[in-house]
Amino acid sequence: MLIYAGAVTCGVLAAMALQIYLSGAGFDLGALWEGLLAAKGRQLRTTGPWWAIAGTAFAVGGATAAALSRLPFPWRRFRPLRWALGAMIVLLLAHVGHTEAAGADSLGPGANVAVRLAALGLAGLMAMFGAYLAVRR
Repeated sequence: MLIYAGAVTCGVLAAMALQIYLSGAGFDLGALWEGLLAAKGRQLRTTGPWWAIAGTAFAVGGATAAALSRLPFPWRRFRPLRWALGAMIVLLLAHVGHTEAAGADSLGPGANVAVRLAALGLAGLMAMFGAYLAVRR
Protein backbone atom coordinates (compact mmCIF):
# COMPACT_ATOMS: atom_id res chain seq x y z
CA MET A 1 0.00 0.00 0.00
CA LEU A 2 2.89 2.37 0.71
CA ILE A 3 4.16 1.95 -2.84
CA TYR A 4 0.77 2.88 -4.26
CA ALA A 5 0.40 5.85 -1.91
CA GLY A 6 3.83 7.18 -2.86
CA ALA A 7 3.19 6.67 -6.56
CA VAL A 8 -0.21 8.38 -6.50
CA THR A 9 1.19 11.27 -4.48
CA CYS A 10 4.06 11.78 -6.91
CA GLY A 11 1.73 11.51 -9.91
CA VAL A 12 -0.72 14.07 -8.53
CA LEU A 13 2.07 16.47 -7.57
CA ALA A 14 3.53 16.22 -11.07
CA ALA A 15 0.09 16.87 -12.55
CA MET A 16 -0.35 19.89 -10.27
CA ALA A 17 3.00 21.28 -11.43
CA LEU A 18 1.98 20.76 -15.06
CA GLN A 19 -1.39 22.39 -14.40
CA ILE A 20 0.35 25.48 -12.94
CA TYR A 21 2.73 25.59 -15.89
CA LEU A 22 -0.08 25.29 -18.44
CA SER A 23 -2.13 28.02 -16.79
CA GLY A 24 0.94 30.27 -16.90
CA ALA A 25 1.36 29.44 -20.59
CA GLY A 26 -2.22 30.49 -21.33
CA PHE A 27 -4.00 27.14 -21.57
CA ASP A 28 -7.34 27.23 -19.80
CA LEU A 29 -8.76 23.96 -18.48
CA GLY A 30 -12.29 25.33 -18.43
CA ALA A 31 -12.31 26.38 -22.09
CA LEU A 32 -13.35 22.87 -23.09
CA TRP A 33 -16.67 23.23 -21.32
CA GLU A 34 -17.45 26.58 -22.95
CA GLY A 35 -16.72 25.59 -26.52
CA LEU A 36 -18.23 22.12 -26.83
CA LEU A 37 -20.04 23.08 -30.03
CA ALA A 38 -17.12 25.07 -31.49
CA ALA A 39 -14.93 24.12 -34.42
CA LYS A 40 -12.97 20.88 -34.17
CA GLY A 41 -9.59 22.61 -34.09
CA ARG A 42 -10.64 24.59 -31.04
CA GLN A 43 -11.88 21.44 -29.30
CA LEU A 44 -8.59 19.66 -29.95
CA ARG A 45 -6.62 22.58 -28.52
CA THR A 46 -8.74 22.65 -25.38
CA THR A 47 -8.49 18.91 -24.75
CA GLY A 48 -4.69 18.96 -25.00
CA PRO A 49 -4.10 20.13 -21.42
CA TRP A 50 -6.45 17.45 -20.09
CA TRP A 51 -4.56 14.73 -21.97
CA ALA A 52 -1.22 16.18 -20.84
CA ILE A 53 -2.28 16.17 -17.18
CA ALA A 54 -3.59 12.60 -17.38
CA GLY A 55 -0.51 11.37 -19.24
CA THR A 56 1.90 13.04 -16.84
CA ALA A 57 0.16 11.55 -13.82
CA PHE A 58 0.12 8.11 -15.44
CA ALA A 59 3.82 8.21 -16.39
CA VAL A 60 5.09 9.64 -13.10
CA GLY A 61 2.90 7.34 -11.00
CA GLY A 62 4.04 4.31 -12.97
CA ALA A 63 7.72 5.26 -12.85
CA THR A 64 7.57 5.90 -9.11
CA ALA A 65 5.81 2.61 -8.42
CA ALA A 66 8.27 0.71 -10.62
CA ALA A 67 11.24 2.26 -8.84
CA LEU A 68 9.81 1.67 -5.37
CA SER A 69 8.83 -1.94 -6.05
CA ARG A 70 12.06 -3.02 -7.78
CA LEU A 71 14.80 -1.25 -5.84
CA PRO A 72 15.67 -2.71 -2.45
CA PHE A 73 15.11 -0.62 0.63
CA PRO A 74 17.18 1.41 2.31
CA TRP A 75 18.92 2.68 -0.85
CA ARG A 76 22.17 3.60 0.89
CA ARG A 77 24.12 3.25 -2.34
CA PHE A 78 21.92 5.82 -4.09
CA ARG A 79 22.31 8.61 -1.51
CA PRO A 80 24.11 11.11 -3.83
CA LEU A 81 21.66 10.34 -6.61
CA ARG A 82 18.71 10.97 -4.27
CA TRP A 83 20.15 14.34 -3.21
CA ALA A 84 20.74 15.37 -6.82
CA LEU A 85 17.27 14.25 -7.87
CA GLY A 86 15.67 16.02 -4.90
CA ALA A 87 17.52 19.26 -5.67
CA MET A 88 16.44 19.02 -9.32
CA ILE A 89 12.81 18.53 -8.33
CA VAL A 90 12.90 21.49 -5.93
CA LEU A 91 14.44 23.75 -8.58
CA LEU A 92 11.89 22.61 -11.17
CA LEU A 93 8.98 23.27 -8.82
CA ALA A 94 10.42 26.67 -7.91
CA HIS A 95 10.64 27.54 -11.59
CA VAL A 96 7.08 26.42 -12.24
CA GLY A 97 5.79 28.30 -9.20
CA HIS A 98 7.31 31.59 -10.35
CA THR A 99 5.50 31.73 -13.68
CA GLU A 100 2.82 34.35 -13.89
CA ALA A 101 -0.82 33.51 -14.50
CA ALA A 102 -2.08 34.15 -18.00
CA GLY A 103 -4.72 36.66 -16.99
CA ALA A 104 -8.36 36.45 -16.04
CA ASP A 105 -10.10 33.13 -16.34
CA SER A 106 -13.11 32.85 -18.59
CA LEU A 107 -15.08 30.98 -15.91
CA GLY A 108 -16.13 32.22 -12.52
CA PRO A 109 -14.05 31.42 -9.45
CA GLY A 110 -16.29 28.55 -8.30
CA ALA A 111 -16.33 26.89 -11.71
CA ASN A 112 -12.58 27.37 -12.02
CA VAL A 113 -12.01 25.57 -8.70
CA ALA A 114 -14.36 22.77 -9.77
CA VAL A 115 -12.53 22.30 -13.08
CA ARG A 116 -9.12 22.21 -11.36
CA LEU A 117 -10.36 19.71 -8.77
CA ALA A 118 -11.77 17.55 -11.55
CA ALA A 119 -8.37 17.64 -13.26
CA LEU A 120 -6.66 16.59 -10.03
CA GLY A 121 -9.19 13.77 -9.57
CA LEU A 122 -8.41 12.58 -13.08
CA ALA A 123 -4.70 12.80 -12.26
CA GLY A 124 -5.19 10.70 -9.13
CA LEU A 125 -7.03 7.99 -11.03
CA MET A 126 -4.45 7.89 -13.81
CA ALA A 127 -1.55 7.79 -11.33
CA MET A 128 -3.22 4.89 -9.52
CA PHE A 129 -3.73 3.05 -12.80
CA GLY A 130 -0.09 3.64 -13.82
CA ALA A 131 1.13 2.43 -10.41
CA TYR A 132 -1.02 -0.69 -10.65
CA LEU A 133 0.33 -1.56 -14.08
CA ALA A 134 3.94 -0.93 -13.05
CA VAL A 135 3.79 -3.05 -9.90
CA ARG A 136 1.83 -5.83 -11.57
CA ARG A 137 4.55 -6.50 -14.16
